[in-house]
Amino acid sequence: MGDSLKVDRERGELGELGELGELGELGARGALGELGSLGALGAVSGIVPIPSEPTRSRRIARVRSQAMNRPLTALFAALEALLVVGVGIGIPLVPLTLMWAFQYGLQVDYVVFWRGAVDVWLLGHGADIAFVLDPLAAAATGFPAAGEEIVLTIAPLGFALITLLLAVRAGRRIGETEHRHVGHIVAIVAFAVLSLGVTLSALHPAATPSITQGAVFPTLVFALGVAVGSEVSRRRDRPSATRVTPSRILAWIDERQGRLRPAVTLALTGGAAASGIIMAASALAVAALVAVNYGQIIALYEGVQSGMLGGAALTIAQLALLPNLVIWAASWFIGPGFAIGTGSTVSPLGTVLGPVPAVPVLGALPTGEIAYGFVGLLVPVLAGFLAAIALRPRLVRAGLTSHVWLIGTGLGMGIAGGTLLGALAWVSAGAAGPGRLADVGASWLLVGGFAALEIGVPAAIALLVGSLRAGDVAARPPRWSHWSPVKDSVRPDAGAPDPAERDSVERDSVERDSVERDSVESEAADPDAAQPTEPHSLLNDSAEEKPDPAGPGPADPDPAGPDPAGPEPAAAEPDSTTEEIAIVRPAP
Repeated sequence: MGDSLKVDRERGELGELGELGELGELGARGALGELGSLGALGAVSGIVPIPSEPTRSRRIARVRSQAMNRPLTALFAALEALLVVGVGIGIPLVPLTLMWAFQYGLQVDYVVFWRGAVDVWLLGHGADIAFVLDPLAAAATGFPAAGEEIVLTIAPLGFALITLLLAVRAGRRIGETEHRHVGHIVAIVAFAVLSLGVTLSALHPAATPSITQGAVFPTLVFALGVAVGSEVSRRRDRPSATRVTPSRILAWIDERQGRLRPAVTLALTGGAAASGIIMAASALAVAALVAVNYGQIIALYEGVQSGMLGGAALTIAQLALLPNLVIWAASWFIGPGFAIGTGSTVSPLGTVLGPVPAVPVLGALPTGEIAYGFVGLLVPVLAGFLAAIALRPRLVRAGLTSHVWLIGTGLGMGIAGGTLLGALAWVSAGAAGPGRLADVGASWLLVGGFAALEIGVPAAIALLVGSLRAGDVAARPPRWSHWSPVKDSVRPDAGAPDPAERDSVERDSVERDSVERDSVESEAADPDAAQPTEPHSLLNDSAEEKPDPAGPGPADPDPAGPDPAGPEPAAAEPDSTTEEIAIVRPAP
């Protein structure tokens, strides 16, 4: 039993002490080991401490995942991809299935509802869908030119957001396995195959999705999420002391310009932070508009008369458009605003709307001119300012304190934030129908340009103003008029003071004042015991000692006799700095 309790750190993850991951890197004999579920006895005996429950659970999951070989890892990754596709298509398919069962009484071919769910899922990832309306459908919807092709390009980004979040989760789970690279490749390939398959299953003359976009765009979103999740898992499992070898590009930048890399990193971080602040403010604004205009939204719901199941499907569609609404609100704060159809505009300077689709959530849009609407333009300005203030200490630690680096980093924050917000405006806009509905959303060029100015300029100003704060002034040496309390006694030809000499002079002055104060206090306490002493002067150090006019007093006998080495000096020889500021005092 004693041998089985020995810790062998060269054997792998868990080892002989069993199931509990708190025993650390102890061996490779499986999830249970020789001691089974009683492996915690090793920890109780004092071999290793028991960590918290979350840490133990993560280690157990990691060890079990590392026990999988390559085929099991590939199968696990393929199932993760299937799960993401199934959840994405299942969200619109569930209410459509209920409509098929209860509202249409199973009389309509179910493939119609399957194609509808797939079309919505592909549209949410950016794939274009071409519709051709027959005369009856055109008359029912009010769209003119029946029989002509209508291309929908606007993407309800809620579906893409769900795919991204599920892909991050899948990337983290796959990243915990031993063969993570195999799992990532298999997951992405399996997702691409599934996307292509569902796209081909939804082809119909009345609604034709783009085959290329249907296979590529959802796969790109999934691959981005898997990469993010894998990186999160790698950073969590990597020891903090382990240094990651930089890539060749970053190493090349460090060799050429060592300060460029932290400046670029902080610029990207600041731009992302400022964009996040703007998006958070936009989300709050959308929530407030929905709450204030809740009555108008309910009235539009009643006007649609879609029934309970139809209303549920309509609500899911509006939830899928919620990220678009938040991005459009951000474009409103930035200044250019957005459009709901050609010729319309919604901006801080006013709202001009024509006929809009019968979507209940659009009832929350502001109408007419908004009093003090221009105050909303302060949101990106404050976002850039706050992001710069938060990141300025990291700039100082990196040595980027010159005005050139501060201005360049602030403008870089603006460029990064403008690029990100412009990209979001681009993916959220598109055509929502024929005619004037071909122009819905914000202009990515105007949003990106305005955001770059409104974030970059305040960020540069904040960094420059921060360089003049008291914290930076304290780091600089004080002026000549502030450093010496005995500046009047310094020779005029002594030259500029040295910081080391200045500190030595200040210490000598403080010690001299303390000695004189103690001497005065002792004389006041015992006048008879006070003995006159000649003030110290460097000009009379070589002069002979004068005899006391009162004559020598009685001396106490010294049993040890006189010291052959001579009397001990009263004080150490002053340095050259003290010689320059010595005060000459007259002899008594």
